[in-house]
Amino acid sequence: MDRYRRAATTALLTVLAACGTQAPSRGQPDASPDDASPGGASPAAASVPALATDVDRIRDHLAAFQAIADEHGGVRVVGSPGYDASVDYAAANLREIGFEVTAPEVAYTGFRELSGGLLEVGERTFHAPDDLHALIYSPGGDVRGRVAVLAESGCDPDHFDGVEAGAVVLTIKGGCFRRQQAVNAADAGASALLIGYPGRGVGEIFRPTLIDPDGITIPVASVTDEAIGALEAAGAEAVHLVVATEREPATLRNVIAQIGSGPAVIMLGGHLDSVFEGPGINDNGSGVAALLEVARGVASNGVPDGIAVRIGLWGGEELGTIGSRAYADGLGDEVIAYLNLDMAGSLNGANLVYDEADAADGSAAITAAYEAWFAERGEPTEKVDLGGSSDHFGFIAAGIPTGGLFAGATASGSAAQPGTGGSGGEPADACYHLACDDLDNVDVERVALFAQATFAVSYALAADR
Repeated sequence: MDRYRRAATTALLTVLAACGTQAPSRGQPDASPDDASPGGASPAAASVPALATDVDRIRDHLAAFQAIADEHGGVRVVGSPGYDASVDYAAANLREIGFEVTAPEVAYTGFRELSGGLLEVGERTFHAPDDLHALIYSPGGDVRGRVAVLAESGCDPDHFDGVEAGAVVLTIKGGCFRRQQAVNAADAGASALLIGYPGRGVGEIFRPTLIDPDGITIPVASVTDEAIGALEAAGAEAVHLVVATEREPATLRNVIAQIGSGPAVIMLGGHLDSVFEGPGINDNGSGVAALLEVARGVASNGVPDGIAVRIGLWGGEELGTIGSRAYADGLGDEVIAYLNLDMAGSLNGANLVYDEADAADGSAAITAAYEAWFAERGEPTEKVDLGGSSDHFGFIAAGIPTGGLFAGATASGSAAQPGTGGSGGEPADACYHLACDDLDNVDVERVALFAQATFAVSYALAADR
């Protein structure tokens, strides 16, 4: 750790330790609302207030997102009426508690998988969308070729050595962004790339994102365990793949809310959109619900002089962190830290604290502050490096110190980002990126715990200014 990080970490931990409030067990309020500072008052630099979380209120937010999905085809994916309703709901809640709210538009490339997708292997036919998924931003295509099964992941160009031109390539391994595998496959002369998910059956396969349509020139699709077996047995026989997609210009709305006048800004955020497959109540209704709870606490306790607290609820994370990257690209130097909450309530989850290898100077202090807060309460933590694969990515690229919390996804790695397993050999979230990521798929008490921790670290950052 360099001298700057040591100094920043020491100062921040000193402030966080000064708050020293003892928290009750998970899911219980830290303090009575009567103990909060009057609205608009400036907390003393040496006293970080505790957040009085309300588990019932958090659950109500999650139920609202579930109801929105139920009313709009079961999803809240960006570009859908369910996403627009989620924007309106979150914005209204933030305005009600005293934040100034805007919903700026961001241009992006929309995506839809059309009907007609299929994979023919011998006498077997696998149909989209249950047996086959076009990856987000895959082009359409109708190709025939012999199967080449990679022994390695395809994350390195050398993994395609010996693959014949025009082959339909299958990989069942990860370790990098799926985009990297797709670009490597195209560069090697493959006609298509298939991503196999061992152990996953009909309706259980993931739909990863290729992040950006530019540079993706061959069809890319995910397939079930049964399709993997058929492909591996195909031998020299050609297979037939049809991928049908639509990519067209679109706009989305972020939600940006602020309280306090600054000039220094502490920013908190998480994504508001779901995947195409389900309502996204843990991923990431849970993070948004936690942020709404933090926002309520900030409005109640007041913001220190010289500080503003800004909330960013992002669109298009599931397509490639679109909304947050666009926002971070336009920032000046006013944001002094960004804290991210993505998947805060995995049922078999853990307290995973961001510790990114590529994070900006000052990020180590945020990681240490989160760890200290949990340690004071007897809560175990683990560090996790997501490779910048959530909405903190754009802030890392902008050189802004980042941190955050994550409760875990899958034991075998997620569709678009590294996964972290849960306890007992089971995934942290067995419904990750599936239709069953619903209201019953959230540990609400962990959501409250993550809200309390993020509130405390935010005020410690403010007091350290």
